[in-house]
Amino acid sequence: MQRLIDRNHCSALVVTCSDFRFKSAERAFVEAARLADDYDLLARPGSVRSLVQPRSPASRDSMLDEIRMLWSVHQFSRVLLVNHVSCRAYDDIATPDNELALHADHLRRAVSAVEGLFNGVNADPYVIDYAAGDFVVTKIAASEGA
Repeated sequence: MQRLIDRNHCSALVVTCSDFRFKSAERAFVEAARLADDYDLLARPGSVRSLVQPRSPASRDSMLDEIRMLWSVHQFSRVLLVNHVSCRAYDDIATPDNELALHADHLRRAVSAVEGLFNGVNADPYVIDYAAGDFVVTKIAASEGA
């Protein structure tokens, strides 16, 4: 425990939704990424929506403030951006027909927004989907056709 208390840096920031239904999938994802006890967590309704299509300017500003503050104290070099299907924060803009494409678009735009904040920080976009009775985390391609 003292080893963790003495550390000033972590490897990553994980930005995810606050929805309770996806916490087990998120924990498994973080462990598979070998980040246990080595990441900051920013959980907000809608995950990256506040960065790219905020419900209010204040939600975007406060999210950017939180990201900057976390980087200033822990200087992570990676940001994992995680959205999920069936997100209630997207009910006003997502439909069953456009949901995955909308998340992919928002995640790609969030990558640009986050990487533009700091030199040397790389962001990776992921979406949690539901298939064959289980949650599946998929990395989003850098461009729509990739």
